[in-house]
Amino acid sequence: MILPKIRMPHPQNIEAYRPLKKTHDIFLKTEKNEVDPYKVHMKILLLVTTLMMISACDAPRRTRDPYPYTGENNSSNNYQGHNFNQGYTGTDPSQPSPNNNTQTQTGFESCDLSNRFYSVDIGHFGICQSSLNETLLKFRSSLGSPSVRTCLIPTYKDSSGASTYIGNPQCLYTTAGLVTEGRLFKDRTGFTNYPLNGVIVMKEPLIPEYINCMNAFSNWPGQVCTMGVNTNQYCGYWIPRCPNGGKTNPSCDAEAKNYMGQVCNGFKTKYSNAYVDIRLK
Repeated sequence: MILPKIRMPHPQNIEAYRPLKKTHDIFLKTEKNEVDPYKVHMKILLLVTTLMMISACDAPRRTRDPYPYTGENNSSNNYQGHNFNQGYTGTDPSQPSPNNNTQTQTGFESCDLSNRFYSVDIGHFGICQSSLNETLLKFRSSLGSPSVRTCLIPTYKDSSGASTYIGNPQCLYTTAGLVTEGRLFKDRTGFTNYPLNGVIVMKEPLIPEYINCMNAFSNWPGQVCTMGVNTNQYCGYWIPRCPNGGKTNPSCDAEAKNYMGQVCNGFKTKYSNAYVDIRLK
């Protein structure tokens, strides 16, 4: 009997006759030959536990130490919170006094330090302004805060209720129920002649974002266009037309105000219940 010839596959086609590998086999080839499921589970559990412990030890953002600032002087470009109680002594009614008997102190006869104001970060508090010296204020908080300072920022409020800061923050560690008297400074360049008729109260870690909001107009478009005209199409359009920022012309003014509105609305939304904007008079 003559056996039929067996036709062998061409060498280039041998791969087609090999059995296909299963997907999970290919995947496991990248792992070690011997895998102990129990050890893998324990390693994952240990990693998750460690991450949870780290997160638990990390303080909430509002109570962390503030960002680093520059020196301790009252320059208009320095946003460091200075000590609110400057330690003045004497009987001059135009100067802060250690006397906590508020209603008998000259300039503070009508002072109301009841818990009229509230924020989630500060709690209930009272504040009042001297009738003889607009830069002198008294502050009383119902909650003590020995680790994160509370800051008072002098402001000017217009007839519509809009406010802008006119001086650097003055800050203090609070003791529950203790009345603290101190001075605010109208030391922001270009605003020294504005009346001090308002104050914003917030915790110190919020100050950088608040100041960023207040300076957004003057920082436009540089703060947006970090790479100049090459940043994007928006910057390529506005930078040549606004060489002096928002002060160049009405169109630049409107766009800078629009940018400031976006930044400040973002701050308000983020911290709506964490600060208080107060009209003093």
